Amino acid sequence: MNQMIKYFALTLFIIPFIYTSESRSQDVMDFEDFMGMMSETLTETQLDELSYNLPWNIRVAGYAYGDFSGDGKDDIVLSIIEKDETPKKSVDVYFFENVDNQTYKRVKKKTYKWYEITLEVAFLVKDGKCFVTYRDDNSWYFSSFEIQNEKLVSAGVEKFPIEFENAGN
Repeated sequence: MNQMIKYFALTLFIIPFIYTSESRSQDVMDFEDFMGMMSETLTETQLDELSYNLPWNIRVAGYAYGDFSGDGKDDIVLSIIEKDETPKKSVDVYFFENVDNQTYKRVKKKTYKWYEITLEVAFLVKDGKCFVTYRDDNSWYFSSFEIQNEKLVSAGVEKFPIEFENAGN
C-alpha cells in the first residue's frame, strides 16, 4: 500500500505544474457535464437518484467510483463546490453507498481545503478502500475509508512532508 500511496503522491505533486493559469478554471465541471459523462456508466435511475442526493447549484471538482463498502457494487465519492455555500478554497466531499444498484445513500459529507487547485483533493478506489488525498502548507495526507454498516469508517491516515528541495530526485 505504501508504494501505491507514493505513486499517487508523486502524481498529485506533478499535477499543479501541468496546469497553466488559463487551464485552472478547467478543473471543475458543470453538474450537467458530469451527469452526461456518468450516463455511460450509470443507469438513468441511478443518475436520477444520485442527483436527488446532491445540492442543486453545484460544480463537480473530482470523483471516483468502485466498491468500498464490500458488497461488490460501485460506490461513489465526489467533490463538489456549491454556489454560495462551500467555503472558499474548499470542496465538499460526498461519500455515497450503492444500494442494490438502484439508488445511492449518502453516508458522509466532509469538507476539505485545497491550496493551488481543487484537484489536490483527489480520490482513488482500490482494494475495497476509498483513498482521499489533501494537503496543508507542509504535508500531503492520504486517508483511507471504508463503508461499514452504513457508516464511513477511517482505515488510516498517512502523512508525507512536502519537501520541495527534493522534488524530482
